[in-house]
Amino acid sequence: MALQERMYEAVAPSMRQFVMDMCMNGEVVVNSDLRELNSELRYQGNNLNQLTRLAHQGRASVIDLAELLSVYRKILLTLGGNNNGNR
Repeated sequence: MALQERMYEAVAPSMRQFVMDMCMNGEVVVNSDLRELNSELRYQGNNLNQLTRLAHQGRASVIDLAELLSVYRKILLTLGGNNNGNR
């Protein structure tokens, strides 16, 4: 479907957001640099959800989130944010 292809090219977070952007702005900006970043965020989000599920089940009590935080800091800096208040 052409609409889904355009949504993928635009690295839109959802079809709803893609359609809203099209309606409000009349155009969608394609930024291929964000595709890898979007994939990494999804991967890390899945990991975090799995860890949360294990913690709620009592199957994990001590979890080292250093690597996850490192990835989030890199993403924040890539997007132009700052690292204030973080270790």
